[in-house]
Amino acid sequence: MKIALPKTSAWRIDTCFVCHKHLTDAVTFPEDGVSFCKTCFHTVPCSSCFLPCGPKHRKLTDGRIICNVCHSIALITPRQLVPMYELTIKFFKRKLKMKLKEHPGLKVVDTRYLQSLGCPPGTWGLYLRKPGEETIYILNGIPSDQSLITLAHELTHYWQRLNCPPRQSLELVEGFATWVAYKLASHKNLERAKLGMRRNIAEPYYTGLRTMLALEQNLKVKGVVKLAKQALSL
Repeated sequence: MKIALPKTSAWRIDTCFVCHKHLTDAVTFPEDGVSFCKTCFHTVPCSSCFLPCGPKHRKLTDGRIICNVCHSIALITPRQLVPMYELTIKFFKRKLKMKLKEHPGLKVVDTRYLQSLGCPPGTWGLYLRKPGEETIYILNGIPSDQSLITLAHELTHYWQRLNCPPRQSLELVEGFATWVAYKLASHKNLERAKLGMRRNIAEPYYTGLRTMLALEQNLKVKGVVKLAKQALSL
């Protein structure tokens, strides 16, 4: 599956990312490779990429505001998740040797639905097990690259339930799930998604991911997966 992403080759530091005006006095985001004029910079931030939206943006039914770039590659319908799910399952099996005999169901929902399930604001995905039903919920309106890594993260939680000891530390559980998503983003060259994960300073994701990446240097991929299946904490 080809993930639809903005064409970064068309982005220019000397041109406003939103209004495309030539810049003489700019606010630059070096890691993203984009700049904004002062007018566009002081507009509402996108709820997906967190960059300024500019004067024109999209408002979703649950009140979230997203920029036109994110909207152009946003997850809107459940049908869009099908090829992402197939890709993620193949990646688990072929690259990480994490096999799944069965797969949980998928649902695309808005923030109000996730909050009704007890999720805090800002949640993009959830794996939930109920009697006779296991489901992964993915937030609508987020870019396709973010949808893919969120799906990988939540599918890892399903895999953990089947393969890992109970009562693992939260840092290990979330750190490993974030690491799996990061590996998939690396495999698909989703640099913007990787940047978003590295920027996420929320715990235990921040420390968990960095610990897993450090462990990978010595243990390699196979060793990290083995550790996740056996250890109780990092």
